[in-house]
Amino acid sequence: MSAALRQTGVQYAYSVPALPPRVSEEEYEVILEKSVEKLEFRNGQVVAMAGGGDTHSLAKGNLIGELKRALKARPCRVYDSDMKVKIGPTGLNTFPDASIVCGKPQFKNEKRNTLLNPEALFEVLSDGTEAYDRGDKFWNYRHLPSLTTYVLVSTKQPLVEVFELEDAVWQLSTFDGLEASMTLKHHDLSIPLAAIYEKTDLDPSIAAEDEG
Repeated sequence: MSAALRQTGVQYAYSVPALPPRVSEEEYEVILEKSVEKLEFRNGQVVAMAGGGDTHSLAKGNLIGELKRALKARPCRVYDSDMKVKIGPTGLNTFPDASIVCGKPQFKNEKRNTLLNPEALFEVLSDGTEAYDRGDKFWNYRHLPSLTTYVLVSTKQPLVEVFELEDAVWQLSTFDGLEASMTLKHHDLSIPLAAIYEKTDLDPSIAAEDEG
């Protein structure tokens, strides 16, 4: 406190906001098992994951359905957001909107509810999560030795961004508009954006119904 403030004879009290308590991963698993919400384990903190709206939910469901159809004849598994993913090198435990494993999946334990080796991860963006999905979350994901593909699906416009690992460098491909098709080179598949956004607010047929 400065001399000028001391001379007034007034006492000042300063309060520092308390930080959420840090927990171990084992404690997090106990909390998660009792929770009705999806909870993320991030830097020793338990963080509630934000829910999505109508377009988010529909786009996610459409995406998973199209991925399953495209990979049906291959030794690949497509998981929805009920499957937790652990990023071993950073400790992050989270629930991506979708994930792909081709070959044998590796799990944290016999419960088989925490995946360790996804090859592709998908996030459908929302206002509350976009900055995190593009920033810190992608930073964590990039530490996964198995990961080759990261996909971001917009809910504001028909737009899909695909990050693919090529020669140790993450390359971005952007697919814009309902006439475009998202391609995943590592998985040799293509999905029309019109199928991903079917019956969402970004589907022209639904927009026409709303106007009517």
